[in-house]
Amino acid sequence: MQNTGMKEKGAGALGRRSLHEEITSEIREMILEGALRPGAKVPEKELAEQLEVSRTPLREALKALSVEGLVTLVANRGATISVVTREQFEELLPVMAVLEQLGGESLCSVLATSDRRTEILDDLEALHAEIITGFEERDDVRYRKANKDFHERLIRHGGNTCLLEIYGHVLARMHMGRFLLQKTEESWRQAAQDHEKIMQAIRECDGPRTGILLRRHAEGTVRNVVLRALEQQT
Repeated sequence: MQNTGMKEKGAGALGRRSLHEEITSEIREMILEGALRPGAKVPEKELAEQLEVSRTPLREALKALSVEGLVTLVANRGATISVVTREQFEELLPVMAVLEQLGGESLCSVLATSDRRTEILDDLEALHAEIITGFEERDDVRYRKANKDFHERLIRHGGNTCLLEIYGHVLARMHMGRFLLQKTEESWRQAAQDHEKIMQAIRECDGPRTGILLRRHAEGTVRNVVLRALEQQT
C-alpha cells in the first residue's frame, strides 16, 4: 500500500476537516481497489503508520465510512470492512441501474453541445481500452479498476454533481461485492460485449440507447456476477 505522506503536522492551512476528508478518501479507495477486502479487520495501527496520522483522525474517518456502509464498527473490537448481503444487494441494484441510465443520458446531452466533446470522448475511450485489455489478458485487477473508473467518470462527465454524489455511495457498496469472485469465462465475455455496445452508443451521442444499455448491464451482467459471488459466501 502506497505511503501518502499525509502528516497531521503538515496539514497547516488545510485544517482538521480537510485532513479528515483526505484520510476518509484514501481508505475508501483502499477498500474499492481491494487492498482492504470485505470481512477483513481494519489494521488501524498499520494504516495510521502508512498514512502518517494518529489513531484519532483515522477513527474519525472509519466512523464516516461506517455511515456510508463500507465499514462496520463493533464496540471494543474495532472495525471490519463490511460484507454486502444478498438483501442489501437486491436493494442497491435497481437504484444503481436507474442512476447509470440517467448518467448515460446526461452524458450524451453534454457531448451533443459541449466544446469538450473530444476531451471527454478521449478520456472514456482510454478507460474503455483498459477494460478491453483487462478482459483480453484476463487481468482482473486491471479490468476492475478501469471498469470502476469508466462508470464513475461517465457520471462525472454528465455534469450532475448531485447524481455523482449519490452514485458514488451506491457504487462503493456495489463494487465491494465484486471482489469476492473470479469471473467465469462467460461473465468476462458478456461484460466486455456490454461495454463495447455502451461505448458505441456514447460515440453516437445516443442518450436513450446509452441509458438503456447501462441499465441492462447493471440489471443483467452485474447482477449475475455479484449474486454468484454472494452465494459463494454462504
